[in-house]
Amino acid sequence: MRVFLYSILCSVLFTTALCPTADSEVRSGQYDVIVVGAGSGGTAAAIQAARCGASVALVDETGWIGGQITAAAVSTMDDVGHNRSGLYLEFIRRIRESYGATGTDVNICYWGNDTIATEPKVAEEILLDMLRGSAPGKVELFLHRTPEAVLTEGNRVTGVILKDGDSGTIMLKGKVTIDATECGDLLPMTPARYRAGNSLSTNLDMDGEIQDITWVAVIKSEDSVPEELKVKRPDGYDRDVGRFRRVVTTDGATWPGQAPFDVASHKAYRALPDRGNPHRIEGGESETWPYITRTCVNWANDVPANGPDHVGLTVRYLEDKDYRRLVNGEAIGRTLRFIHYVQTELGLSNWTVDRSQGYGERGDRIRDRALYLDESNDAVLSHFPPIPYVRESRRIVGIETMTAKTVARDRRLGRAVENRTNSIALGEYPLDIHGSRVPGSLESDLGESMADYPGEWRSDEGVFQVPYGALIPETVDGLLAAEKNISVSRLVNGATRLQPITILTGQAAGAIAALSSLSHRDPRDLPVISVQDVLLRGKSALSLYSFFDVQPDHPHWRGVQGATLYGYLHPMTPVIFGTSLPVEERHMSYMISRAFYVRDLEGGELFVSRSDFVERLKKTAPRWEPSSMEWEGPPEELISRGEAVTAVWDALVQSVPLR
Repeated sequence: MRVFLYSILCSVLFTTALCPTADSEVRSGQYDVIVVGAGSGGTAAAIQAARCGASVALVDETGWIGGQITAAAVSTMDDVGHNRSGLYLEFIRRIRESYGATGTDVNICYWGNDTIATEPKVAEEILLDMLRGSAPGKVELFLHRTPEAVLTEGNRVTGVILKDGDSGTIMLKGKVTIDATECGDLLPMTPARYRAGNSLSTNLDMDGEIQDITWVAVIKSEDSVPEELKVKRPDGYDRDVGRFRRVVTTDGATWPGQAPFDVASHKAYRALPDRGNPHRIEGGESETWPYITRTCVNWANDVPANGPDHVGLTVRYLEDKDYRRLVNGEAIGRTLRFIHYVQTELGLSNWTVDRSQGYGERGDRIRDRALYLDESNDAVLSHFPPIPYVRESRRIVGIETMTAKTVARDRRLGRAVENRTNSIALGEYPLDIHGSRVPGSLESDLGESMADYPGEWRSDEGVFQVPYGALIPETVDGLLAAEKNISVSRLVNGATRLQPITILTGQAAGAIAALSSLSHRDPRDLPVISVQDVLLRGKSALSLYSFFDVQPDHPHWRGVQGATLYGYLHPMTPVIFGTSLPVEERHMSYMISRAFYVRDLEGGELFVSRSDFVERLKKTAPRWEPSSMEWEGPPEELISRGEAVTAVWDALVQSVPLR
């Protein structure tokens, strides 16, 4: 039934390309934007580009969109609550609405009350709906397509060639191409330099380290588990059972005690909603955890997981596809062994792989991506996600590379130490590397060592900004990065690999690509403020400040974001901007001077009317159209701080036209 419903959905939402055919004819298409990789970042890029009016080709090697959230089943949001904005906020609101309609809680994971979890299939349905609603007919989706080559003209990327079936090809030409693949697999086909591990593509160290991977599985309790879904004792079980026992046992501690933890705590870590569960689940209430009926296996099954003091996964995983299949096979094996541990030693004989997510119904063959020889558990594997959770990708060498200093935060203030006026997204996660932390594994050319790695994991550090140049290659045109392959150090990758920020940087990449293609200007030549205005209109926060009196739905939120980003009007307090307060002459003078880099006469303490403010601003920014503002009252009345900063922001944006 699900296969049939998905086929109907494909035919209705977009074009026939949504449901790939098996024909082998050579086809071609022309688009404004090509997004290779329909993961969290790639899908967000496609949504934003389409909303800007660009035509988009969205490509993925699997039968899924959503990447790590859906195809890799990492569908508990790694969200510490400081950066819910833009497409990410829209996404999680829709998650809550979807489950709220049936009275099902989503704050059930990570042992906390303010958390967000979703089933992979529900996440994909929401993302598909966001794509459909972004701009009808603007997005064409190519599933089960793998890029074989990149089209170039000199130092410019002009499109991609996709493998279509066994012998056919599809040539996609575009003004801007975005690599949003899980491993940065498009980058080696381009002229762009990239980082892999702690080395550069010009001199790769295949033994350099990257973060561990995990082949996640969704498991669920059932009234009766069919015999074929009881995991037969996999090869290597005796080798892994010790590591499982160090994490979870039947007599373990309740979180936040000391490992090993009990079964209920393990279920609550990556718990997923279940509409059929009659019990209320609250992530922060341990007495509800035993009633959890669906969760993810994403703990104790990292690969290779050799510990922080031993060599772990290497660059070879990214660069050698055969080696990647070998490691993927081991990751699958370890997850199977853990499920066997759950069904036997932990006594959860009524738990098995969740058959309701639709894995195995899209034509994805797990053995195409993994070398796994044991066929005794193929029935279980048929319900595994089609790709692993990859934490560290190849990363472009961008115009600007983010390092630990870029994301350094003041915990007392709850934000980064340094404000970056070229911000195009916010992040919030702490630096977090899974796997080895041996000396020499970081990039010394970026001035980083393990001394920069924080001594503890903290969720209260606050937000940091992603600069514009982190998405743009240093010299190559027509190419952008999204997902995990933006220009960051290995350390910073530990904070930029999670779903909230990959969605938001993807949204930024989509805005840049659309404006570039529609204005016929290279991404590096776009006015950053034009991109920022698109993102602010899309409710994606860019400023380090967040105010109680100016939430994203506030009519002057965009202006307040601009004012605090560029520093042309200070807030009343760190948490109150004071949008409704009147503007004094000296405030008007300060705003215009700071925003437009002009010398303005010092003003007094008299309050300013709307008409006086309009007259003064129009002299400095003659392109500005006051009629574009939604004023709160008649011209002769006093102008509010909210109105003033919004007017200045609009004047700034309109002073640098794209065409």
